[in-house]
Amino acid sequence: IEDILRERQYTSYHILSILLDACVDELEVLVADEFGEWNVMQRIRRRIEELFGPQESISRKIQLDRFVRDQLETLRPRFAHRQCQLVTQLAPTAPISIPPDVLAKIIEGLIRNAVENTPDGGKIEVAVRQGEEVPEFEVKDYGIGMTEENQRLIFENYFPSYETLQYASRKPYDFKAGGKGFDLLRMKIFSERYHFKLRMSSRRCGYLSHDKDLCPGKTGQCAYCQTDQDCIHSGGTTMLVQFASVEQIASITDTTQPTPS
Repeated sequence: IEDILRERQYTSYHILSILLDACVDELEVLVADEFGEWNVMQRIRRRIEELFGPQESISRKIQLDRFVRDQLETLRPRFAHRQCQLVTQLAPTAPISIPPDVLAKIIEGLIRNAVENTPDGGKIEVAVRQGEEVPEFEVKDYGIGMTEENQRLIFENYFPSYETLQYASRKPYDFKAGGKGFDLLRMKIFSERYHFKLRMSSRRCGYLSHDKDLCPGKTGQCAYCQTDQDCIHSGGTTMLVQFASVEQIASITDTTQPTPS
């Protein structure tokens, strides 16, 4: 994984394919035991190729606030069955340069993770703003949050799975449907390639002091919260993406171009 993130000799697609080949038999047995399906390796390979495979993505000049607004309109129907309050504050920024498909994946991944980690009755805030130096995109959920240990593990590329298995419904945007690990891995790979920074801060819900403590998924069913506001003040996660502006990207590109002899 570190080779992927530091752009050494392995591409992400290549190394994940090697890992899959190395443990294909064990994976087949595991999946068969869990779900009663044997023929899953081809589907896993296709998914790895979709997520990490080499693609011809061309950077475009993008107005971030407009792009995020359009993406939110596309995504809203996918979590219409959830009862989470979505608050947006989208301000104009300097234009950024990034492939539109990559930016769409970043936005979708952060929104989905926020929705999946926020119980019904909770709140999610989405903001675009011009930061002190660069355009910023922020997704802040008032959900269950993460322990300090899990935050450290995630950004060291180890993604704990037991909590996902406890909650997993396997339907995107359901509460605790899972998937945070690979979403963050993909974003970290993108950040190296397209010159943006990804920052996370999180506070575990004060009523869920241990990873194995379960949230009921609805604020009205929580034994500790009398109102939705009690839940909103108890924990949450903030994901911040800081993009280089078009001018900064141009400067980076100029310094990495070989000098003519």
